[in-house]
Amino acid sequence: MDAYTEPCAGPNERAAGTPSPAYGTLPAAGTPECAEPDRLGAFTAGQLGRLCDLVGIDAQRRTAHQRVLTDLLGPAADRPLTDPPASPSFVSDDHTPVEFSLTFPADGPPLLRVLVEPGCAARALPDNARAAWAAVGRLAAQWGYRLDELTRVNDLFLPPAPHGPLTLWSALELRPSGPPGLKVYLNAGSRGAERSMETVGEAMARLGHGRAYESVRSYLRPRFPERATFMFFALDVGPWAEPRVKVYVAHHHATAADAADATRLAPGASPERVAELCRRIGGDEPFSRLPLISCYSFTDTAADRPTGHSLYVPVRAYVRDDRAARDHAVELLRHYGIHNAPLDRALAALTTRRLSAGVGLIPYLSLVQAGRQAPRITVYLSPEAYRVFPPREGAGPGSGSPADGREDAGPSSPADSRRAADRIS
Repeated sequence: MDAYTEPCAGPNERAAGTPSPAYGTLPAAGTPECAEPDRLGAFTAGQLGRLCDLVGIDAQRRTAHQRVLTDLLGPAADRPLTDPPASPSFVSDDHTPVEFSLTFPADGPPLLRVLVEPGCAARALPDNARAAWAAVGRLAAQWGYRLDELTRVNDLFLPPAPHGPLTLWSALELRPSGPPGLKVYLNAGSRGAERSMETVGEAMARLGHGRAYESVRSYLRPRFPERATFMFFALDVGPWAEPRVKVYVAHHHATAADAADATRLAPGASPERVAELCRRIGGDEPFSRLPLISCYSFTDTAADRPTGHSLYVPVRAYVRDDRAARDHAVELLRHYGIHNAPLDRALAALTTRRLSAGVGLIPYLSLVQAGRQAPRITVYLSPEAYRVFPPREGAGPGSGSPADGREDAGPSSPADSRRAADRIS
């Protein structure tokens, strides 16, 4: 979920000694990747299948989920990984249009999600939007989901000439039983980044959350756009116990204290927990490479404040390698009494490379707080279908531009560059 991304690598660019999984040692015969390991759809479906096994999804559902993933990728699923991406998707840093995540509740098994850019095969944004809208419509029809709320705001986020860098992404929460949960992510800057506050405000009013959103708008107005920018507007679709409308905000050059302050808008969310997470990874220095991200969630049209808050920390920008990112994730999980074995098995399901040989496999860590629910931790995972980024030096928050040439997208993002997900879910 990266609205802040680095330039895409060419097909021959690889970290020294760190081949992409597509070019590395292939799994033994009989594993899902062996059918077509050199094509985007088969490669990512193989990873998804192994993650499904990890969270206890049976073989029949696993196969169905893999089929949905390749269907969402459309024509891009058949592209060889030796070719560059069909378009510069900002779902992942290397422009793979797929991202996985595992959410770890305090009292249950991890939940698996997959984020996809359905229009990634299109080179023009209007074509991207049409393909993505059609893909979501097919899923909704197949599963009997209503798209009423999405239809009420689609003119705001899918205009005839959308601004970039994305139009519509979709995510699936894959459950051991019952139908998947569907999430839709829309570009808040679809009518121009300078109009994103207006666009989001109008959407919230149409969906009945205008009153609760006003506290967020009042907080952001003096900070927009230099210190805060809108990234995504998101909707839960289908069988959710408590469907959410969500607004994602990037906090540029924010400190742990700034992140804690942004959390106070959501009653029940602990600013102290947010500050602690930020300090674990970046100390008290500003997060200047890639921004911290807040997600404000809204579930009650009678409320006057957001009902939940999530913080996304782009850990990949502040560590040397994925070994350090994994250690941060493990420390965070253990802090909340969650065992790290499922995370380590998930990492092994995605790649055979050494974690110390690259950075970006774990792009984000997030802390989710909603009402009286126990905090949840989400770890985001990149497929690395096209590139493994080399380890970086000087990884602290205040140490300037990343060592490998990657640049901060700047306060105008996501309209100008981007990778998101981060964060999402």
